[in-house]
Order: sequence, then C-alpha cells, then structure tokens
Amino acid sequence: DFMQFAFRWMNCLLMRELPFPLIVRVWDTYMAEKDGFSSFHVYVCAALLHQFRDQLCALDFQDLVMFLQNMPTEHWTTRQVDVILSQAFLWKSLFGSSTAHLAHAR
Repeated sequence: DFMQFAFRWMNCLLMRELPFPLIVRVWDTYMAEKDGFSSFHVYVCAALLHQFRDQLCALDFQDLVMFLQNMPTEHWTTRQVDVILSQAFLWKSLFGSSTAHLAHAR
C-alpha cells in the first residue's frame, strides 16, 4: 500500500530519502515558497517519483515499495536536487491554481 512510503515522505519531509546537505537545500526552498512545507512538498514528491518513473514502472508492487523505501539517492548532488525542485516549481506554476488540483489536500 502506498502509505508505506507516502507516510514517511510526508512526516519526515524526505529527511530519510536524501543526504542531509541536500535536505537543507530542499527545506530552504520550502521556506522560500508560500506554503512550501504543506503545498510545494507535494510537488517535490511527485517530481521525485517522476525522476525514477522508468525504474518504478518495471517493478512489481513489493519491489516498488522496497525501492521507494531505499531510493538510490545517497550519491546525489545539488544538481539532481535542483532538477527535482525545478520540476516541482514548474508543476506548481502550471497546476497550483487549478480549482480541482489538490482539492482534497486543502
């Protein structure tokens, strides 16, 4: 069930998914964005899933959950995180004001 990774992503704000220096970069962006921790974080999570879409689509459910609980991000640099943040910002800019988008989250 998706709650096995989503709960951790939402409650720990990706702290367990990224190295600490990159978490500082992500959280700095959250603080710069209006509602960054509550709204922008959802787009960052979606961008993170999108980054690994090819691997995720090739896995069965159990392996997919295991992959999401131990993503290969330990050697990431600010470059990879900047791509995720840029994608998240683009999606928020395009879809953030949609009346139906994330309606259940408000």
